[in-house]
Amino acid sequence: MSSVHYFQRYSQPENVATNNTLHLLSRLYQQSPNKFKGFLNELLGDTDLEAGILFHQQIKGKGSIPDGNLSQSSFKVAIETKLHQNFSLQQLTSHLNSFSNEEHKILLSLSPQFPSLHLKNQIESNVHSFNITNNVSIKYFPTTFQQIVEKFNNILEDYDFELQQLIDDFESYCIHDKLITDSEYRMRAVTCGWTLDENFEYSLYYDNVSDGYSEHSYVGIYSKKSIRGIGKLTNIIEADLVGGVLNIKKSLQTPTQAQKQNIIDVIAAAKTNNNWDISKSHNFFCVDKFYRTDFKKETKYPLQGTKFFNLKKELNLTTLPSTEKIAELLKKETW
Repeated sequence: MSSVHYFQRYSQPENVATNNTLHLLSRLYQQSPNKFKGFLNELLGDTDLEAGILFHQQIKGKGSIPDGNLSQSSFKVAIETKLHQNFSLQQLTSHLNSFSNEEHKILLSLSPQFPSLHLKNQIESNVHSFNITNNVSIKYFPTTFQQIVEKFNNILEDYDFELQQLIDDFESYCIHDKLITDSEYRMRAVTCGWTLDENFEYSLYYDNVSDGYSEHSYVGIYSKKSIRGIGKLTNIIEADLVGGVLNIKKSLQTPTQAQKQNIIDVIAAAKTNNNWDISKSHNFFCVDKFYRTDFKKETKYPLQGTKFFNLKKELNLTTLPSTEKIAELLKKETW
């Protein structure tokens, strides 16, 4: 897992989580102020914030009509981040004093899970009292790191490759630091048009070690605008084949004899079928079995690299059934 990351790892303080989130939003704004506006409005419940410079022609002023105007709507989002749900009512209430003359004033709490309903009601009551006492209009919104990822993804197009890499790495960071914990429902879709038959035959997917990976429980193998198979991960093995001997370098579980034989066989198949040498520096993602499915991609562009799906959300389920059943359900869905 040595790929380059956009976001800081290996540290858990709240300021790191806040800094990484602000860095994500900063990069989005640099790429597209319009997408940044769309993200904020979706995250904050269609607040209709104007983010960026506004251009107007011939708007009447006091006693004159300029030919044009450049203006910028003012807003402030005060963010309080917690790595758990232990928000302090007093601390959040004190943040209400940080606003001044902004047109839109928003207090945002960010954490892995939403505050309890009791705490949320208390915060909203304090905000309401503060607004009445000070004749202001501050809105309170709780959100989660998972919601940041979902709302960010919602405003992206298929061709936003750099932003897709950015949000994938932010999600990976959040999962690494336990800010998002949905790995048991995550399917990693991977492109394998040249190797699809091998993937089915040997019940594994392989990738260069340097490409890295983030936590997931299912692998979806993609070819020709559709995910053609899905398997549940049973092991991830880094292995080298030298002189006919398989050297296991890393393994999540004790490799079974079948897994080791499948790796040996797929190394030979990759060389025979595609002239690829995967005998060194590769990870082998072993599954119980790849079940055939047809989870079609309806949008214009083909899959670039990898994409993650939360299967519970894709299938609108509270618990996941067997992998074979998931494969059947995905045939009825598109993405």
